[in-house]
Amino acid sequence: MGKKELKVAFLLALRALQRGSRSSVVLTVLIIAMCFTNMVFLPGLFNGIGQSITKQVVDYEVGNVLVSPKSGDKYVTDLDATLDLINGMPGVERATPHLSKSATLKYRQRLLGVSVRAISPNDEKYVSPLYTRMVAGSYLGDADTGEVIIGKPIAGDPTIKEEDEFQASLGGVRVGDSITIEYGNGYKKDYRIKGIYSTGWYQADNTVYVTMSDMELVEGAPIDYADYITVKAKPGYSEKFIKDELQQYGVSQKVQTTADLLSKSMGRALQSFAIINAVSLLVGIIITTVVLFIVITIKTLNSRRQIGILKAIGVDKEVIMHNYGFQVIIMAVLGISFGVIITSLLAVYMTYHPLVTPEWSATLYLTPLDLFTNSMILFLASIVAGYVPAWQVSREDIQTAMRA
Repeated sequence: MGKKELKVAFLLALRALQRGSRSSVVLTVLIIAMCFTNMVFLPGLFNGIGQSITKQVVDYEVGNVLVSPKSGDKYVTDLDATLDLINGMPGVERATPHLSKSATLKYRQRLLGVSVRAISPNDEKYVSPLYTRMVAGSYLGDADTGEVIIGKPIAGDPTIKEEDEFQASLGGVRVGDSITIEYGNGYKKDYRIKGIYSTGWYQADNTVYVTMSDMELVEGAPIDYADYITVKAKPGYSEKFIKDELQQYGVSQKVQTTADLLSKSMGRALQSFAIINAVSLLVGIIITTVVLFIVITIKTLNSRRQIGILKAIGVDKEVIMHNYGFQVIIMAVLGISFGVIITSLLAVYMTYHPLVTPEWSATLYLTPLDLFTNSMILFLASIVAGYVPAWQVSREDIQTAMRA
């Protein structure tokens, strides 16, 4: 079939859409747009959950690279020398230690078991955005003693009764209030609430932060050890590069990247998300193809008399078939374009209003490749759904088509 016949078929398709039922065209375009949104939304949401969990683990737990004790050791020892070595490595933005102790908080008649994490606040700013998540009060300073920052869930809400709380809290402490912390070694001290933060990450929000200086008072001796060291990579340097550098230049402790850790702890969950995404995409393609096939078949069958007239005046059956195929292609392009706009607006909306749970928050994570891939899949499904009924009807003889 030559270019001239294709041009004729395309012009016939445009004229048919212009002179046909506008409501039918609009409805078909809307169906295609909704099919595209359905195909993209759920996989994008699960990708967003995975990206959110990964980001929160990096930001508030392990950094880009985690240096943990050697097998058989309880702590990373010789802390100052280890930090100096790591901070001198190419590609390292900053390394900072964490040391956690179990403790009990007491405020009025409330008792709450928590983990108290000692940090070096100024170094922590380079590794974690915790200091930007203060909702009341202020962040810690390196020399602070007798002051803590606590998560919003720990602080609690004074308007909610204890028996109605979703999660146990201190019942609504505020900045400036005094709480008592009793550590597992028997050390007991009153602390002033310097700040309250909210990260949206469950483990971080249920932690009390103090300074390393304060933890030395708890231990009764200078601290030259840590549970682990989190390392932040400079922009442009990969986690694997940092890991290889640390191992090559004599960091004898266990060195793991975020990917290493997530493959163990979150690997199955992320694999489950991938399976759900694949199943959702397959079901979406099948539903989309069936819906479009039914819609286009009905539209084509309703035009059988018109097809008979075209064949009677000598229009080739291939031109007729491409005429209806082009109608579907035009509506598919319009519907996919509208679907891309809808999903982009949803992604923007969820950026400012993320899906929040007690354990994580998530947005709609879509890449240009995701949009392009799903657009092509839906476009091909539309072509199949459009050309099959058009091919079937174009094969009918003139008398059968005219009697329809």
